[in-house]
Amino acid sequence: MGELHYMISEAAKRVNVETHVLRYWEEELELPIGRTEMGHRYYTEENIQLFRCIKELKEQGMLLKDLKDFIPDMLRLKESKMKKELQEIPVSKPEVIPDSKLEQVQLLIGQVLQNIVAENNKVLEDTVTKVINEKIIREMDFMLQAKERHEEERFRKLDSLIRQQQNLRREVTKTPSRKLRHLLGAGDL
Repeated sequence: MGELHYMISEAAKRVNVETHVLRYWEEELELPIGRTEMGHRYYTEENIQLFRCIKELKEQGMLLKDLKDFIPDMLRLKESKMKKELQEIPVSKPEVIPDSKLEQVQLLIGQVLQNIVAENNKVLEDTVTKVINEKIIREMDFMLQAKERHEEERFRKLDSLIRQQQNLRREVTKTPSRKLRHLLGAGDL
């Protein structure tokens, strides 16, 4: 067949990722990528479409380990569609056939992922709000307790100073001063 083959650098440009990403996805997802006689990878349009789909799903938050379960089904659907197309005999009535099962699966997965990401974002938002509120309440409680401790310490010091002043006044009233004794005629005792 006259199928176009792309080297890894060109395929990476078409998918808009680095070459190491393609290698990593190939290894992790166990993708069947063709090799030249020299052992170099080459990519077909179908490979590039698959990588674009993987990239889109990753950007929507899907993990590679979750994608790994879908890839074999997607490849089988693609193969069975190709076999079916080869075996099909043209019918006089044209049927409305979807572009491809792969695209349907991709759209379905995309919609499911969008819903999951939206739900996840809501849960995260609620969780973050709850955590922040709890931290703010704890911080405010700590600050109020610190303020109360500070005021309590201030009142203790004030109370202590008042008691000292009262004790000094009592002492002064108990023992008359020398001048007062001299005036009263008690003299030096």
